[in-house]
Amino acid sequence: MNAQELLNKLSILALQGHDLSKLEVTYRQDYDSDVVDIADLEEGYYDEQTNSILESIVLITNTEEL
Repeated sequence: MNAQELLNKLSILALQGHDLSKLEVTYRQDYDSDVVDIADLEEGYYDEQTNSILESIVLITNTEEL
């Protein structure tokens, strides 16, 4: 999935009358795994050649520093 596909799916939910501010964002590996809360979204990888073009975003489940 790319970021535009994610935004499109969220937009459809909003158009259907769902209040996005009240929806929790969670993650699961597959249909049989436990649900994990998503805590944040951060920039991921940048392009290899110039290191200036964002190529991915990352969903974070734990924002505590190690």
